Amino acid sequence: MAATYLQGETANRQTAKGVTLVFAQVLPVMAIVALFPAIPKLFEQFGSSPNAGLLVPMIVTMPSLCAALFAPAAGWVADRFGRRPAFIFGIALYILAGIVPLFVDDLGIIVASRAVLGLADAFAITISSALIGDYFGEQRYRWVAWTGAATSIAGTALIAAGGILADISWRGPFAIYLLAVPLLIMAVAYIDEPVTQKAAAQTSKPAGFPWRAAAIIGSVTLITSVVYYVEPLNIATVLADKGAGSSTNVGLIQAATSLAYIAGAFLYRRLHEQSIGVLLGIAGALIGAGMIVIGLSDSYQTAAAGATIQQLGGGMIIPALLAWGQAKLPFDQRGRGMGIWATAFFAGAFVCPPIVSALAATAGGLQPAIIIMGVSALVLAAAVFLFMGRARNAAAAAQ
Repeated sequence: MAATYLQGETANRQTAKGVTLVFAQVLPVMAIVALFPAIPKLFEQFGSSPNAGLLVPMIVTMPSLCAALFAPAAGWVADRFGRRPAFIFGIALYILAGIVPLFVDDLGIIVASRAVLGLADAFAITISSALIGDYFGEQRYRWVAWTGAATSIAGTALIAAGGILADISWRGPFAIYLLAVPLLIMAVAYIDEPVTQKAAAQTSKPAGFPWRAAAIIGSVTLITSVVYYVEPLNIATVLADKGAGSSTNVGLIQAATSLAYIAGAFLYRRLHEQSIGVLLGIAGALIGAGMIVIGLSDSYQTAAAGATIQQLGGGMIIPALLAWGQAKLPFDQRGRGMGIWATAFFAGAFVCPPIVSALAATAGGLQPAIIIMGVSALVLAAAVFLFMGRARNAAAAAQ
């Protein structure tokens, strides 16, 4: 149905829609990573403020937390009042909330603005995810693959830009949010309501929300997110411990290994016709193997090799989960369903550090904990491959 909806449009306009939606997927990355280099500057500026030890880190973490909390509500708003107005509202709110620290120096107000930025993130990522499914149907794999590549490239570039701007002023990195202004213009120009599908949905009896499908998608996404984030959140520590040198060298090594994420996204694009069980099985095996290499490494070169393997799997797994969720959810409930997907994915980033810390405390260090997580990933990959593969074969035999 989505393919029919786009048939009357030019290829250029279809491409413009896809680029706009991929750009929107970068906003949550922009909300966080651009501030990583600015954390020391923020502590210099606000270190004497009451509760600075708690509030300064919240400047970085608050957007993800609020995005996880509000993503289902953002999806409900989009399903109820329309994808286009909710999407444009989210981007406009993102710009306004993002630049607040350029004009104020009250720590409480800045943290509050970051919470609003997280709410805007929830609208941007949830609705852009739903619209990729709405617009492109069976061709969505092309755009979710580009999403994986774009977020990886943007993450590396934004860290570099944030560092340059932080050297100018603690406020500098917050100017990066003005990059969302072109996105707002693109959204107004190219994003429209998928009227054909909406009209078709309204002519039929409204179906109840597919809680079972959403629960399966959310559960698999949460577990996958926890496993995925082990490497991004801990590889810098391992590289430094193994003699990689300065923070600049560590950052350069991380940037080099992240190129494998882009390769993984395009590997997914080539394999997208495989079942979700096969895709998650392959990606999970790569992630697990990469973590085991990191855990066993005795040099930073070996750790970097493990990180490269992990990132190859990571580049596959996120587009695969995103496209799977889009395919499983009906049009009239897709916004809310993708909100649950986004909540599960962001929640994994919060759950991962305490799990790894607990394992490190009981297993004797960070690297043994990473090995345990790597072995767990391999076991989960095999289980998903077998269970989902059998389920698909059973469904095919029943037809």
